[in-house]
Amino acid sequence: MGPSIQTRPIAAASWLLGKAILLTGRSAHALEAPDARDSVHPCRPTISCTADLTSPGTLEIEARELYSAASGGAHVASFPVTLKQTFTPLLQVQVGSNGYTFFGPMPRAHYLDNVVFGPKLHLHDQGDVSPSLAVSAQLSEPAFAAGGYTRREDAFFTRFASKDIGPVHGDLNVGLDVWQLASTPSPQVFTALALSTQLSSLLSVALEGYVFSDAAPVASRDGGIRAVFGFAVRPWLVVDMGGDAGFFPDTRAYSLFLGATVIPAVWWRP
Repeated sequence: MGPSIQTRPIAAASWLLGKAILLTGRSAHALEAPDARDSVHPCRPTISCTADLTSPGTLEIEARELYSAASGGAHVASFPVTLKQTFTPLLQVQVGSNGYTFFGPMPRAHYLDNVVFGPKLHLHDQGDVSPSLAVSAQLSEPAFAAGGYTRREDAFFTRFASKDIGPVHGDLNVGLDVWQLASTPSPQVFTALALSTQLSSLLSVALEGYVFSDAAPVASRDGGIRAVFGFAVRPWLVVDMGGDAGFFPDTRAYSLFLGATVIPAVWWRP
């Protein structure tokens, strides 16, 4: 018998990280702490993500705390985390989850959300006119059974385009979420555009608009305008905070978030 659904996400994540350790073991002598040569590429807390990857050999970790509330009184608190290992200029493997999640007020629920993993491929560097381009495909596997937690397999496909125009950096994402693969799939399309700029070597600001189509009964329509402040403590460590106002208050009236993106180690350098 194969592994149960309950253990598959842990096994998959362990396999991906094991491959990273195997590859880095060949260059263990090159293990270094990050320095000024290493720069993070934060994706969260915005919906959109950059098409660019960190340098090969770099491990990047994103951790956040997110709180959102709807007009009807429902609220959700979660602690997302994502590990991103870049192997080549083309390939990055990501493993993450929305993490431990609390839902209220009634019925109250708390659970570990799905584990999401898959590759991101960087296809093209930006030029004078053309943007950076990338694609990703990720599978979402259920975690441990818990009250109020719907266990299902999902898939996510995203196209990324990023471009610097003067002092403004833009990230445009278009994607498809396919919910509950094992039963009756419910597709949900989304698009998000984030514009950011550096106010100083320490401080950056970003403004993002995003919208998700309705995929009832699995996922509700969603959308909003999100503002983010980023603090570059080091090139390899960025702390961000902000919030958004939702277009559809019955789904999400507002959100608040705080988090960080860090490169804890460089396993090898090209």
